[in-house]
Amino acid sequence: MIKLLFFIVLIHSSFFHLKGQIDYDVVKNATSTIFINDAIIQKTPTLNIGIGDIVIQNGIISNVAKSLAPPYDARIIEADSSYAYACFIDVLSHTGVGKEERNQKRPEVKFPGSPPNHVAGITPELSLSNKLSTTDPSIKAMRNAGFGISHSVPRGQMLPGQGSLITLKDGDDILVSENASIFLQFSGVRGFYPSTVIGVMAKWRDLYRKAHYLSLHQSSYNLNPLGTARPKWDKSLEALIPVTQLQTPVFHNTPGIKDVFRALELKRELGYNLVLVNVKNGWDAIESIKALNVPIALSLDLPKTEKDKNSTKGKRNPREGKSDSEKRTDKSASKNTEKSKPNKEDDPETKALKARKLESLKAYEAQASKFEKAGIPFAFSMLTAAPDDLKKNIKRMIDNGLSEQMVLEALTTNPAKILGISNVCGTIEIGKMANIFISDKSFFEDKSRMNYVIVEGMVYEIPKKEKKDETNEDQTGEDTQNLIGNWSFEVDIPDDPRTGRIIISESDKKLDIEVIDNSRPLEVNIVSDISTNGNQVSLTVNVNDNGADLPVNLSLIFEDNEFTGEVSIEGVGSFPIKGRKNDSPD
Repeated sequence: MIKLLFFIVLIHSSFFHLKGQIDYDVVKNATSTIFINDAIIQKTPTLNIGIGDIVIQNGIISNVAKSLAPPYDARIIEADSSYAYACFIDVLSHTGVGKEERNQKRPEVKFPGSPPNHVAGITPELSLSNKLSTTDPSIKAMRNAGFGISHSVPRGQMLPGQGSLITLKDGDDILVSENASIFLQFSGVRGFYPSTVIGVMAKWRDLYRKAHYLSLHQSSYNLNPLGTARPKWDKSLEALIPVTQLQTPVFHNTPGIKDVFRALELKRELGYNLVLVNVKNGWDAIESIKALNVPIALSLDLPKTEKDKNSTKGKRNPREGKSDSEKRTDKSASKNTEKSKPNKEDDPETKALKARKLESLKAYEAQASKFEKAGIPFAFSMLTAAPDDLKKNIKRMIDNGLSEQMVLEALTTNPAKILGISNVCGTIEIGKMANIFISDKSFFEDKSRMNYVIVEGMVYEIPKKEKKDETNEDQTGEDTQNLIGNWSFEVDIPDDPRTGRIIISESDKKLDIEVIDNSRPLEVNIVSDISTNGNQVSLTVNVNDNGADLPVNLSLIFEDNEFTGEVSIEGVGSFPIKGRKNDSPD
């Protein structure tokens, strides 16, 4: 009897233990079999088979044909002549890696010319799994844009760590392949060696050669340890040995043309497998890239157009509510002011500057078509691009000569080849991973939208977006209307004071902010993480610092026509900023 009671208690406690392990946030599919009925199937970038059916079983495409019978246990998705495409593949980004809290306190290092590796931003031994968050919102954002797989890398400076392939589905089981690459940037840490591009290049040569010699030493010791000194263990060099043995590629962040040429020179000198990624300005290096046959991923991040910058949709009329006599007085005063002030639009210098900006913008938009015309296959990188801008930026590239076929290749088969996963991803074929999205029209039509995204057999229905004027989060209001305009600023950095402009406009009830450094008037700085609280605004500016993106945080408080605040730079410190509103929009 006692044994029976003990057995019942054991069963009872085990049940509640198991119940506590259930994750109620993850909704399991009722069946692992999916049947997509009557879809216009784009099997590959070059082959559209027309209307057909797709059978998915256990996350794998088990059949694709013109007319199939649905399996008895299948969940049926009626495509009704919608388009089925292979999910996109992102060559490199920080998907799943949240932004870390920035420690503004400068590390205490005895010898800044020889800091510890972690202080210098040299951590190639770190795996993505150390930083990966399966609940990070970037995973859902990328999936909703049509991506099924990302090659994600840690954030950091020169050598942040190793990249891994992740599948963009819910749950903890998203790692496809760990330690697939080494991520390299021309980004040093200010105040410590290496802090400059030349310093980073010298340090990379040194690390590469030391890793090579360590590998030779290890081989010699393993062959005959007698009389041979034991190799010293170094975790950073150990992580780079597969690079020297041509087993692991180096994905090098090279947004600018100088970065591209420098990376090519290092590859030519040392001989490792190189992939150029996040290339924003590489058209002048086409012949060099072709000669070395280096894989390349162009950035899907484009500079804003003048229309985007100047859009002030919904802007409140400052004359609204005034009497007719006040309006006539304002109009008369405005005319007198216009007569007294020279028109900057007619100024030759202003015209020349705008012409150069337009020419530069067109060059960015036409970059992809230049690579296509040169016969260089390329992929796309989302490292600094926003998923919401994907279709808009692709359209701008198409309008400047890029073909639709090359767009699909750059988003599917080319990245699959670069990442070594062509046998499992990139096309809608039997035996491949079931990564498919269904669009109500051709993906390239302006008003097309995704109805479903299927990632490794998991179905995600994409809800329709409500009208922006009804539900869009509104960053604007009575206080923020006063922020809109052209502001000049001064940053009090010892021995390096900076001046420039902050242009704030409004688009779709959100603030658009552009920051221009007067020392680099044509340089495009990416602004992100904009948040407002009344007259307080915070944002992050990714400044191109010697070829690498340096995040600079701004916290501003606006009072009438002036503002004050603080500029924070990781590893450098915080500095006061002040500014005032300009009378002229130029």
